[in-house]
Amino acid sequence: MIRKAKIDDIPALVRIENQVFEQSLGESFLYDEFLLNPFAHYFVYEINHSVVGYIGYRAIDDQSEMMNFCVDPVYQGKKIGSEILAYTIDYLKSLGVKTILLEVRVSNEKAIKAYEKFGFKKSHMREKYYGNEDAYVFIKEV
Repeated sequence: MIRKAKIDDIPALVRIENQVFEQSLGESFLYDEFLLNPFAHYFVYEINHSVVGYIGYRAIDDQSEMMNFCVDPVYQGKKIGSEILAYTIDYLKSLGVKTILLEVRVSNEKAIKAYEKFGFKKSHMREKYYGNEDAYVFIKEV
């Protein structure tokens, strides 16, 4: 089940980020997003009352930027990522968003293929965006 994320979900989001990325945006960042940022939109994917994935965006006017997107490794390959991405793209359209932007590590071939499948187009590269690794910037017109 996909639903809007709540404050109580933050520890699960951090846990999943650490499993997937070996680092997290951090609890304080997420608390600020949930409590202070009126442009933040976060959603979780829940199975049996357990959060197994999440996605977050900032949407301002007709543009949105994906902040983070991850699925617990145990649940990867089960179309959960595709479901939550499709759901949130529709949600952003309902807000009047026309452009979605995201960054992805150049080494993350699995994510790159998924984004391309959803119609995201590679725009340019940001050098050393992830510390010592470059990132591709992808854009999707919705």
